[in-house]
Amino acid sequence: MEEMYVREIRVSDYQDIYLLNQDFNSNLRAFSEEKVRAKIEIIIKNTKDIIFVYEQDAEVIGYIHGSPYELLFSDSLVNILGFVVKEGYRNQGIGSTLIDRLEQWGQDNGFSGIKLLSHPSRIHAHRFYERRGYRFTKDQKNYIKKFND
Repeated sequence: MEEMYVREIRVSDYQDIYLLNQDFNSNLRAFSEEKVRAKIEIIIKNTKDIIFVYEQDAEVIGYIHGSPYELLFSDSLVNILGFVVKEGYRNQGIGSTLIDRLEQWGQDNGFSGIKLLSHPSRIHAHRFYERRGYRFTKDQKNYIKKFND
């Protein structure tokens, strides 16, 4: 019998998380397993972020990363920084289970809601969020400046 459950991330999940990141975007291959491991350690030890994983038969097949989001002009929110379910397991309720867990965590910890960014091309993801009561607020351009690059 399959064993499935949602739990908080562990450092030992780094290999599965590395593979999930590649499932989401193959360009993330350059961010090595060791870098993923180090990031998990940093996030667990040094932030107030929460990462829930969906584990099935001792394999992590999905995760959602929420981060407290504080602005000077808004009530406290949780910002979804990462959310992926392994390719062959999509459309089976795993994403809903993960986002339900993050929403519950947000409510339990006094946040007023959840925000997220989704690439314009991710139409299926947009429908998923809209069915769950998320509403589109604005298009925006993202900029990044790399140091030592």
